[in-house]
Amino acid sequence: MKYLAVIILGLLLMPAGAQALTFMSGDQPVIDTPIPDDVIASGGTVTVNAPVDSLTVAGGRVTVNAPVRGDVIAAGGTLIINGDVGGKVLAAGGEIEVNGNATNVLITGSTARIGRNAVIERDAVISAGDVTNAGSVLRNLTVSASTFNDTGSAGNVTFEEVQESALPGLFSIFAAIGFLILGLIFVRFLPGPFGAVVRQVEQRPIIHTIVGFFAAIVSVIILFIIAITIIGLPIAFVGGLLFIVALVISPLFVAFALGDLIASRVGRKPGPLWVFILGFVILQILFFIPVLGGIIRIIAVSLGYGGILYALRGARSPHAGGEAA
Repeated sequence: MKYLAVIILGLLLMPAGAQALTFMSGDQPVIDTPIPDDVIASGGTVTVNAPVDSLTVAGGRVTVNAPVRGDVIAAGGTLIINGDVGGKVLAAGGEIEVNGNATNVLITGSTARIGRNAVIERDAVISAGDVTNAGSVLRNLTVSASTFNDTGSAGNVTFEEVQESALPGLFSIFAAIGFLILGLIFVRFLPGPFGAVVRQVEQRPIIHTIVGFFAAIVSVIILFIIAITIIGLPIAFVGGLLFIVALVISPLFVAFALGDLIASRVGRKPGPLWVFILGFVILQILFFIPVLGGIIRIIAVSLGYGGILYALRGARSPHAGGEAA
């Protein structure tokens, strides 16, 4: 599992000094008192009105009005960060606003804005349909967008104009919500099979990533060969559907393994549903990173697919079975 940390967690640079986690959920969770801890929150509307050590959050509308000592990792429909952030801001959503200071900013969404009073001490990388920079980025500002309004300042500005509909972005957000629900169903109602695959992902991540990558290629070739004959066409059709389903759900197992790794690293073990939500949110944000996100997605799919194959092989042995992860 330590290799998975190098591949994925190293990108996040999670605070090494973290000792615990505070979990919050509900329809409208509100933080009104300071929490000297790393907070993980989810809900329809999440509001942070008091300082926290770090914040990982998913919600329909997220508003951060107080300072965050470490990083903010957020996913949701509307994300507004008014408080100062001591670390980085990683955010994916519909409308994103950063009005406070931060060290680095990496955001993707339909619209993104750096407010007039915001100071980004290092770099900002933004991918969105409409981007506005009214603040100050001290080093590099990299923007990929359909429209870019730059009334602020930056040490160096790189702008790539893209022509695309907002529909794919909205589709990605809704698809992510759907997969989150699907993963929660797996964790809740199929803990045995789900846990068996997760254990494979955690035990030998590098080997399973390599095996999964090449196995996916070989599977396509085999299905194509079978489909050439009329007799084998139905088999190839059913096999192809199963293959696609396996690839699609593969990242769900990696998300749980990632959440489990983070929880173990900070010395706390929340419930399995919370473990999955934590890993899923972080993995989805990583997927949204331009270029690098595609590489991470390939790794996640390959690792998950390899874990599925090894779990199926293990199910045939007398030692098969086991409890939920």
